[in-house]
Amino acid sequence: MSTILELQSEALPADCYVFKHSTRCPTSAAAARVVRAHSFDLPLYWINVIEQRALSDWVARAYAVRHESPQLLEIRGGRLKRSLSHSQISEAAL
Repeated sequence: MSTILELQSEALPADCYVFKHSTRCPTSAAAARVVRAHSFDLPLYWINVIEQRALSDWVARAYAVRHESPQLLEIRGGRLKRSLSHSQISEAAL
């Protein structure tokens, strides 16, 4: 299992994954189970969008991606490579 790091500031490494999760949404809870069970090849940063709305908004602006929750972003070379949301977040897709 990958180490899950909670995003604490407006900075991410050039290569990582970001999971944006709502603690109030059953769809997000299901996606969170998939993400927790998966082994990632890069660091995984976790954002609880309700409690960390400013960071969630920063990620959306920094990577020019529409905010969704749940949402899994793959960042490579400092750029958004892939964005998955809602039911797209599955073991098969990862």
